[in-house]
Amino acid sequence: MKNRFHMVLRFLLFPLARLLFPCRVMDKDKYTKYDRGQILISNHLSWMDVAYHIFWIPGYTRALSKKENEGGKLQHWFLKKIGILFVNRDKPELSSMRECINALKDGDAISIFPEGTRNRVNREIMHMHSGAAMFAIKAEAGVVPIAVHHKGKLFRRNYIGVGDRIDISDLYGKRTDERTLQEATDRFRAGIEKTLAKLDKYVEEKGWKKEKKIKRQNAKLLKKQYKIAKKQARKAGKNA
Repeated sequence: MKNRFHMVLRFLLFPLARLLFPCRVMDKDKYTKYDRGQILISNHLSWMDVAYHIFWIPGYTRALSKKENEGGKLQHWFLKKIGILFVNRDKPELSSMRECINALKDGDAISIFPEGTRNRVNREIMHMHSGAAMFAIKAEAGVVPIAVHHKGKLFRRNYIGVGDRIDISDLYGKRTDERTLQEATDRFRAGIEKTLAKLDKYVEEKGWKKEKKIKRQNAKLLKKQYKIAKKQARKAGKNA
């Protein structure tokens, strides 16, 4: 579901975001083809990862955050207003869990960082918590891996990649016991790692230049086809 406050604020702040959090997105067009009502699972390297998701992933993207980040009343109001969902990691409240599941069923996209905390050591995926798996199975939501290339720094460009949708449809309706959750979580890890490997190659080979070249070629081809079709139409008109 759309959040007008979020979308207006995002529109107004986007020029600032381009300055503070410059980013290129690999396979952005792929994401726009996915249905809504899905979880975006991502590795977590810095606090800026949330900004990358909010400003550079198309559409309205909510984010899951630990309850400790609620802050004071004003901060809590603002974060809730832009769509942040809070969950107590140690003792998940039923109401918070239900809110997340209902949001997914209503068609929202929610960013979740299954590692639970920022990875301050290296880029290897740390232990992943099973909360994302539970939400995905309970809500029968789609799952899309998002990879962040490196730890973000203000005014420095970063790169994120959109991966192939992870299929867990065979787990829908199953009891969310430890075995089922672990199976889903293992697939999530594999999806993020695969996307991260592809993103590394994209950055190394400057894949955005190839994308621009392909777009220019496609534009020229369409223009050529349009001219041919227009010429044929004129010819057919004269013969009529």
